Amino acid sequence: MQALILGSGAMGLRLRDELTAGGHVVRAMLGRPGRQPRPEPATLAPIDMAFEFSHASSTIGNVRFALATGCRTVVVGTTGLADPGNGPRALDTLARDVGARIVLAPTFSIGAVLFGRLAEEAARLFGRFDAYDPYLLEWHRRRKPDRPSGTAAALASRVLPHLPSKRRARLADGTGAPDPDTLEIVALRAGASPGMHLLGFDADGESIELRITARDRSAYVAGALLAAERLLAGPAAPPGLIHFETLIDDLLTEPTRPAAEAPQPDPSKEDLHALVA
Repeated sequence: MQALILGSGAMGLRLRDELTAGGHVVRAMLGRPGRQPRPEPATLAPIDMAFEFSHASSTIGNVRFALATGCRTVVVGTTGLADPGNGPRALDTLARDVGARIVLAPTFSIGAVLFGRLAEEAARLFGRFDAYDPYLLEWHRRRKPDRPSGTAAALASRVLPHLPSKRRARLADGTGAPDPDTLEIVALRAGASPGMHLLGFDADGESIELRITARDRSAYVAGALLAAERLLAGPAAPPGLIHFETLIDDLLTEPTRPAAEAPQPDPSKEDLHALVA
């Protein structure tokens, strides 16, 4: 793979290292426009895949730069994007205009996508009981520029339809208590945490919490590389915007590989059932 990385932050650096270790060629890793001279796009060709992990203010310009190299497959992981301007509709238009495919996600953590499904099912169950009050909490590094995180916003969108007692989700602010019909999102910014998200349901006698914690950025890199692999080698998709969740859905519906033959019991080992009987 001939790769272009747009964004020289922590994710860009980690992507560069993983791509290089995997035998791929990183033709350039570029920071924000205006902070350093950029080569002419044509001089970087051919580019098989571009990765855009930068700042919301730079995303559209970065994607245009990638497309100008002749690249027609782009992975975008920058958060804080919104229409009109630099959100999904704008990216979809850019892709369709030149016959490109762009994968977008608030997070490229495969675990976070699957966690979203667990959260939705939990909301469906607990939403039937008024005694359980739901809440969302997320914690990221102090320097993360947007709040709530894209993952937290996506989680709120997934669970809200299944919570009859809640009409809206709102970022916690001010000093007063939230309205009873509001799903409160607490966004903590401190330290160097790469990401923690928690969905809870609290009642008088108990609390139930679902939590996903990133230990480092390797999970995000793995998902971004999976998205690139699916774009380049997976089933052909029409030009336009593709959500990462759609790629995961496709993987989940593919036939599973035959399970390996179960190992035979080792008679030399103690019978664990006897030990706990």
